[in-house]
Formats: sequence, structure tokens, C-alpha cells
Amino acid sequence: MSLTSGWTAYNLLEIRFLNVGHGSSAVISFYSGETVSHGIIDSAWNRANIPKALSVLNELKADKLSFVCLTHPHADHYGGLSKILQAFDEKIDQFYTCPLGDLFINRDRLKKLALALKKVLERGDSSSIRQSTQEFMQILRWGDKNSAKWTECAGEENRLAPSGFSGVDIFSLLPPRSVKGVIISRIESEDPSLLGNINENDLSLCLRFTYAGVSVTVGGDATKANWEIRERFERNSGRDIASQVVNIPHHGSKHDNPQEVLNRLFVRSGDRYGITSANGQSHPHPETIFMISEMGIDPYCTNLMPPCGATVSKLVPIAGVEPGLARLIRESAEESGEIQACQGDILVRILSDGTVTVKPEFDNFCSYRKGASAKLNLEI
Repeated sequence: MSLTSGWTAYNLLEIRFLNVGHGSSAVISFYSGETVSHGIIDSAWNRANIPKALSVLNELKADKLSFVCLTHPHADHYGGLSKILQAFDEKIDQFYTCPLGDLFINRDRLKKLALALKKVLERGDSSSIRQSTQEFMQILRWGDKNSAKWTECAGEENRLAPSGFSGVDIFSLLPPRSVKGVIISRIESEDPSLLGNINENDLSLCLRFTYAGVSVTVGGDATKANWEIRERFERNSGRDIASQVVNIPHHGSKHDNPQEVLNRLFVRSGDRYGITSANGQSHPHPETIFMISEMGIDPYCTNLMPPCGATVSKLVPIAGVEPGLARLIRESAEESGEIQACQGDILVRILSDGTVTVKPEFDNFCSYRKGASAKLNLEI
């Protein structure tokens, strides 16, 4: 069943975590009375003609966006975002982003960054690097034209109030304020590795949505180091980040999701869901899935991770071809880049009475979920 059809309601929050391969993209919809408001967090191409988020927004018949959010400047999070900005252009109310140096206040800094990006574009040997650089430049051009809508977020708690989302508490929880100075110094020093270094994950936003007493955390590529800084704030303020639903940070990486971070991300009891939007091979890390499963949290992975058969598509028989030959053909074929879907797109729905449902695009059996053994016995 399509995640965009067959549902009519008046008060609910929906978050769609999209299967975009190695990347991240989520569409947020809030239904209130007879109105519906939409926003997106990140985008990714996934080798499609148009970004998947844009396809979903078209299916939802969205005619404007309350907000667009870019968690951090990595291509697997902003790829295709310029297409969305172009499609909606003047029909976007707010653009939330990680700290990028107050670029539209400090024109000299913006000019330095633009010149650095142009050099990358001119000298880049890789077509993917050139494409991602050009994409980021297009995003900055849109931001320059719409600077009044552009908000850079840094600090332990920033309340966001996009139009149409009254009744939903939205906060950015990361990155810490200190990273703002780091990105400014890198731009000012004309750092040649800018926008191409894994440390840009330190810039990543983490957002938390709370509706009807239920919280959903969208982790971006938030890092272990930043979670440790955040922990000190929580200890001093008494405010935690525990949620019933968590889009696990950094696509379920092992390094950024140690046990102590996972313990704080999730509420202690009740039905809990850990969602990973990952390519199924490098991410999510199996140990992360094993840990949340042992915590009694149900994992929902957009793609199959290696222990579940991420490369099993190469073993699928070809009709009319002897199995051994079919396997040889598949293993010798040029890599298509396609990853076998597990749950696919994942829809989280929260009703006004606090009821939570999680509906995957493909309801495949998962041995890491609560009650898996009982379900398997029943199906047998």
C-alpha cells in the first residue's frame, strides 16, 4: 500500500522516512482541522530523475512548504535539494540549516565561500564532486535571494515555529554553539577541504518533534562528541532528549551510537522504534541494530543490512537461466548501485490521542523485533 494514499484525518502528525539509499530524507506533514502543512528534512538523489522527497510532496498534492531543513552540508543530505527549492521557490516559508557562518549577514564571508566552491568546481576531477559542489552553490544562491527566510541553528535548544505546525513542539537539539566558530574559521582561512571532510558531521542538526505527548527525534549525522557536550547540558538543566521514535543518528553508525547515547535517545519503556535511513551495506552497523534490539526497541531499516542479506539480489534467479549461470551473470555484471530494500519507506503516524503507528512500505519479517519468534511460529 502506498504511504501517501487511503488516509483521511483531521488531527495528526506524519513523518515519512524515505528510502534514498546512502542518504537521508524525510517529509513531515501536520494535519489540523481541514488544513495540512508540509516540511522536509534533507534530500538525496538516489539515482532518480527527481528527488524522492519531491515525488512524495507531489503525491501529497503539496502546494507550499512550511519549512525546509538542511541538517549539514554533506551531499547525501542535500543532493537534489535545489530541485525542491526550484519547484516551490517563493512558496517556502522557512529554511532551517546548521551553522554556516551567517553567510548572508557577512557578505565577505559568503564571497570567500563562493570563490572556494568555484575553485572546486573548476578543478574537480570527479563528476560527483562537481555535481555536489554545484548543487550546494545553487542552494546558497536561493538562500541569498531569500535570506529573510534563512535561519541558522546552533545551541542546545532552539524552538522552531514554522507556519501551520501550531500544536507541534519542534526543537533543534544539536549542534552545540561552539561549532559555529569552527565553520567560520574554516571559511575565513579558505580551508581547501571545506565541505569535503567527515568533520562536517559535527555541524549536523538534530531535531525533535513532540505531538500529543509523543516525541520523534531526527538525528541527522549528529556525532558522539556532540552528544557528550549535550549530556552536560541535560545534566545541568534536567531536560532530556528521550523519544519513543528515533531516526538513529548518522544512519545507524557504530561510532556515533554507542550504548550510552542510545540509552539517552530512547524513553526507558513502552513501544519504541529505531529507524535507520541507510544504504544497508556500510550503514546501519549491525552492532547498532543488535544493541537497540536487546534494549527492546523495534528496528526499522530502509534497506537490508549485511547480516540480513544486503547483497542477496545478486543471487536471485533469472527466469529461464540455469541457477549457477544466473549467479555468475549477476556477480560479473556491472554494479547497479541498487540496494535491496528491507522496510523501504517508513511512515510514522501520531494521532491526537497519542496513538503511534509505524507502517513500512514493505512489511518484511524482522527477527530483531519484539515478538519475532512468536510471529515466526504463528506464520509457520
